[in-house]
Amino acid sequence: MRSIEDYMASLADRLGPGCGSGGPVIALMEMAGELPEMDPALKTEDALFHGCQSRVWLTLGFDPDARTVRVIADSDARIMRGLLSIAVNLYDGRSADEVASIPPDRLREAGMIELLAPSRANGFYRLLKHIHGYGAALAAERAELS
Repeated sequence: MRSIEDYMASLADRLGPGCGSGGPVIALMEMAGELPEMDPALKTEDALFHGCQSRVWLTLGFDPDARTVRVIADSDARIMRGLLSIAVNLYDGRSADEVASIPPDRLREAGMIELLAPSRANGFYRLLKHIHGYGAALAAERAELS
């Protein structure tokens, strides 16, 4: 798995000032195609993440065999799918401690949240906080058990 630092650097390359003629919006739309398809059976009312303009489904879990957090997400909006691709690549498959160590502000500090319209930025930031909080709670729970 790619390090967090390497992934953040690749994001800066893809979404930063020199990201091409289409800019960050086109880059996000391309990233939407990189998001794995979510099993339609997981797209339930319970999996809907509220607080985003578009419909977003989010399923979080823990793989006890690999001891990693699992993040599965999808949206009916292409730009949001690109953003979800970032969230999945950033958090999925990492230990709970790693997820807890990647605060949502990391993307804000990198200037990636500011690329978005305010309402979309707020929704995406809330989603990142939710995933981060899940990882932090899981890490704390596992620490108590050891």
